[in-house]
Amino acid sequence: MTESNASVVERFLTRAREDDLGTSLERYFEGYIALVLLAIVTVLVFVDVLNRTLRGTQFVWGLEVIEGLFIWITWLSAAFAVRHSSHLRFTLLRERWSARRNYVMYWVEWLLWFVVVGTIFRYSLPELERSAEAGRIVVGTSIPDTLFYLAVPVGTALILLRVLQEIVHVTRRYRGGESISPDASIDLEERSFTADTDGSDAAADATSAPAADTGGESR
Repeated sequence: MTESNASVVERFLTRAREDDLGTSLERYFEGYIALVLLAIVTVLVFVDVLNRTLRGTQFVWGLEVIEGLFIWITWLSAAFAVRHSSHLRFTLLRERWSARRNYVMYWVEWLLWFVVVGTIFRYSLPELERSAEAGRIVVGTSIPDTLFYLAVPVGTALILLRVLQEIVHVTRRYRGGESISPDASIDLEERSFTADTDGSDAAADATSAPAADTGGESR
């Protein structure tokens, strides 16, 4: 793991510890699972390398299991990125747009998410069903291949759920007169979709009101 990746994981774990359990699970659900799976992949690769170096053999199931876990990690990470708005974005123009124009562009993004990811979800279900009917297993184990095919519908469903959460969150901010301009930062956002009515957001808004009136920085 590189130094930059390690720092991201460290910040993620620090913020997760500082949150209460409910908020932490809502914010980092996919991240928790992806970290566990990544740790399992790391252990499997390390043990397999030792096995080949010391004994000259390797696990017949190792590559297939690792590839299957990476499928899960990929889709979970995609949902995690959507939750924290840390996916690839082009913000040079949108940072200068009005709130209304940005809100319209958000809807274009959301519709594209639903069309593209919804299509993947729709066509992943027959593949999952065919895999279950075939009853294939990973060579040398009793692990059904269906567990790996399941990553696609589960991952896409989580992405669509996170998009729905963002619709609610951004719409609330837009109607409340707050800035909804995206920025190019990939840091994990501190916002919580489940804590909009706990009073903390109102206090933060009151504190930042002068900056908002003078065209201050976005979220």
